[in-house]
Amino acid sequence: MADETATSPSGDTVAAAAAEPAPQDKPGAHQTIDNLVLKAFAWALPTWLRPNHLTVLRLLLIPVILVLLYFEYRWWALGVFVVATSTDFLDGAMARQRRQISTFGVYVDPIADKLLVGAVLAWVGYRELVVKIFLAFIVLELVLTAVGASVLLRTGSSSPSNIFGKAKMIIQSLALFLFLIAGILDLSTLRAVSVYLLWLALALAAVSGGKQILDVLRRRRQAP
Repeated sequence: MADETATSPSGDTVAAAAAEPAPQDKPGAHQTIDNLVLKAFAWALPTWLRPNHLTVLRLLLIPVILVLLYFEYRWWALGVFVVATSTDFLDGAMARQRRQISTFGVYVDPIADKLLVGAVLAWVGYRELVVKIFLAFIVLELVLTAVGASVLLRTGSSSPSNIFGKAKMIIQSLALFLFLIAGILDLSTLRAVSVYLLWLALALAAVSGGKQILDVLRRRRQAP
């Protein structure tokens, strides 16, 4: 996510406040995570750096990870994956805390997340049933993201993330990290742990999606 304002294809400017979740939709735990992330990495974040820069960097790192995996540079792939995953936490926290949420960020950030997770999952764990289900879920999420983007461009508002989605992101990132370690060290037990974590992440993804749908329905009922 990034920049203070963005312009839609129709030429309308969408202010950051339009995409900013209402206070009641932004859990305290979510704010706490944002604050911890920014405090931990504030020393490495120059003032000119925008959240969109990190989102674009994450997209560019996806083929780098796949190339490193292809040529069996697994430790390097693991390191780049950690960097790419870190940008996922940073860009969202920066955008919310610095009030730099934009249409581009709201649309591209979740796409970058899903492409990163889907690409690495497909490479390291495609034989597992949970991975196949997870990949199908990611495809569905990409479709829903496209639909949500069309709503955003038309209305200037978006559905905020929730704590279940944040927990899912953390757990799936940990699962992928362990998957890569298990492949490097050939540890079947660690791979099994990764699979269980992916099942948990999948359950959280379903809960998060269900909550977002309920939130949309509630706002429609409350609309005049």
